[in-house]
Amino acid sequence: MYILDKLVVLLRLPKAVAGELVRLWTIDDHTYCDLVKSWRGYHPALMQDNYTLQTEDGITFYLGFGTYGKDYTSWSMDAKLEFNPAKVGNSRWFKNLYQMLIQRSKFVDFRRFDVAIDIPVPRSHLRLLKDIRKYSLLDYGGENRTEYLGVRSNHGNVKLYNKALEQRLESDLTRIEITVDYANSSWQEFQRIFPRVMDLHSVAPPDGLKGTKRVLYLACSADPTLLRELPFRTKKEIEQLLQSTARFIAPDKLSYSNILAEILMYGNRVSVDKWADLSDVEFELPDKWTKPEVKFDVIEGEQEEMK
Repeated sequence: MYILDKLVVLLRLPKAVAGELVRLWTIDDHTYCDLVKSWRGYHPALMQDNYTLQTEDGITFYLGFGTYGKDYTSWSMDAKLEFNPAKVGNSRWFKNLYQMLIQRSKFVDFRRFDVAIDIPVPRSHLRLLKDIRKYSLLDYGGENRTEYLGVRSNHGNVKLYNKALEQRLESDLTRIEITVDYANSSWQEFQRIFPRVMDLHSVAPPDGLKGTKRVLYLACSADPTLLRELPFRTKKEIEQLLQSTARFIAPDKLSYSNILAEILMYGNRVSVDKWADLSDVEFELPDKWTKPEVKFDVIEGEQEEMK
């Protein structure tokens, strides 16, 4: 199941818009959502004025105004809207705010989005294979394991984690999240950055595999953490056997096309002359300010070039 999990929209609009919204939030006017908290940014990684807002259902999202360090002497200022369409897309309050921001904007840039792929299997059944992107792992034992490829908020970033554990679900659910730049979101590009995720539950011993190697193969397919206890050469041999016999999660073209179609629904009110590249506004916002329910911290690092 594919879900549009996050959409990041950059805007350039009159400075008066921010003041108008703050005034409405202060008097507890619900037209454009409720203010949960606000903070001032004093770092290049932040906007100058930052707000966590919530819908009538209590779902939170982020809106920021003013790129840090930028001199706003003209009529305009930059803004960043970051939200989860699956959670706020049907909110009347959010629709009011979104339409107002689009209407008042001089320029609009759909910057990036996250594709979430939910697979109803235990986390231990799936394993993320390394490639030339930076690999990171948070392993707390058992089903509490999160793997990463790439750099947070960058094109091609991947996260594989236990969604059931995060949401305290009774049924098994593992999620793959992939970050995609909207300007580079073709099907061919999505195929290129799609991670190699091995389904260990699908493996079957190759014909002729006997003795100790067969035992190790079966044990490691049931519990991949056992690979770490093997001698290096044996570990590599068992890993190769698992990779050659396991099923890999494949990208689905129709599901991805539906994600792009959903994004276009948010752009159907944007006139052609408003589309622009506002990449100079882009920055990285810590998850803890927009998604306080996230269980795992993200490990960051240097992004390696993808061929």
